[in-house]
Amino acid sequence: MKKNKSRLSIFFIAFCIFIAFFSGIRQFLTYFFVVFLHELVHFFTAKKLGYKLDGLYVMPYGVCLNYNQNIFYGNDEIIIALSAPIFNILLSIICICVWWCFPASYYYLDYFCFCNLVLGAFNLIPCFPLDGGRTLLFFMSDHLGQNQAVKRAFIINYLVCMLLIVFFVISLFGEINLTYLFVAIFLFAGTINPQKYSSYTYYSFLDVQDKAKKGVRVNAFAVSGDLPLFKMSAMFSKNRFNIVYVILKSGQVKVLSEKNIAKLCEKYSPSLSVEDILKN
Repeated sequence: MKKNKSRLSIFFIAFCIFIAFFSGIRQFLTYFFVVFLHELVHFFTAKKLGYKLDGLYVMPYGVCLNYNQNIFYGNDEIIIALSAPIFNILLSIICICVWWCFPASYYYLDYFCFCNLVLGAFNLIPCFPLDGGRTLLFFMSDHLGQNQAVKRAFIINYLVCMLLIVFFVISLFGEINLTYLFVAIFLFAGTINPQKYSSYTYYSFLDVQDKAKKGVRVNAFAVSGDLPLFKMSAMFSKNRFNIVYVILKSGQVKVLSEKNIAKLCEKYSPSLSVEDILKN
């Protein structure tokens, strides 16, 4: 099995140092906590939909998902991508509501609110590897195909990078703003080696023969016949041989092993259920 790889980007480390040096430890800890919450929302949303975190590569503005990931089903990719920035924005709104009720809380929540608002809004910008860029890539892929969609997504990145560089140069004649330069480098780096970023991969089927050789116990469970195949496999135990009792609407019960389900996923879309397959 592929081990989970969790790393901190050099951009994230540099940005943390930047915040700690120019703003202070309190701001740094607040920012780190907000990014941590952002990642948790991505993780739990993906897990709820039947996916697992294959690797974690933390960037300054959240987790970056691999652009060539093509195993999402339906609107799952959009839900995973947008869940975290929407959560951040909602948190900032809650902070404002708390200020309204308890004005004294402003001192404790001001920077927390600011970080959530900036992190959420920035991630909605349609540039890869931001969440907004992944959402745009999803829609473009439906009309242009994956390769063309990726090329156009990168062009958008280059244009935004050029604009940020212009803003940075202009700032040199007044109050220097290093953020423009930092973000430009970050977005440009996302087009050079996107495979290094983390990705959510669908729960894969373990090698049945290897399991049999090792002699493992059986994990048996029952599900409704309208449950999609990919969500069914998400319930598998990694170290057991899995058998599923599928209860159909007619009252019949079909017994499927994980090998049977693997073959169904190869022949049909994993987003289909056993009921859907029987109708075809």
